[in-house]
Amino acid sequence: RNKFQFGCEYAQLIEEGRLTRVLKNPNYRGITLPFWHSLKAVGSSETFRMYGTPYCGKGEPNQMIRVGHASPSCLFKNIEVFGGAR
Repeated sequence: RNKFQFGCEYAQLIEEGRLTRVLKNPNYRGITLPFWHSLKAVGSSETFRMYGTPYCGKGEPNQMIRVGHASPSCLFKNIEVFGGAR
């Protein structure tokens, strides 16, 4: 894909080199190649986490499937972030 848009559960803003506000359920979008070129840092295994629930259940009888994925903290520069609550 050339263009994309994703929602996530949790993000933190970095302002003037410091972690500041938490954003809940923010969205981000971009164009693939510039997006990956804007990746400035990837966290260590200590930052590798999965937020929210790893399962989705539906139906009767209940059927469950594993959803989502974990990732380390990453630092991107100049990404379009929109929506979400502070």
